[in-house]
Amino acid sequence: MQQIRNTRQLRRTVSLGQNEFKLLLAGGLIYSSKTITLSPNGRFKVVNHIDDTVQRLTGRQFYTKSQSNIGQAMKLGVFIVSP
Repeated sequence: MQQIRNTRQLRRTVSLGQNEFKLLLAGGLIYSSKTITLSPNGRFKVVNHIDDTVQRLTGRQFYTKSQSNIGQAMKLGVFIVSP
């Protein structure tokens, strides 16, 4: 299980072709699946599979609670590369 701890690591992982991620919830009992790719303008395109919404976020926006909960998940070590 590879944890993603920050947006620099996320950018590197996505650029190497890994696009499937999970945000672990309830101590890992359930999860939220995400597909993340890089847009030509450098933003991250996040597809949230739980509700099929799409977000286009800068690295900083991951850490803004109103934009995304992924930044908090990275800090807590519960954002992982999907096996």
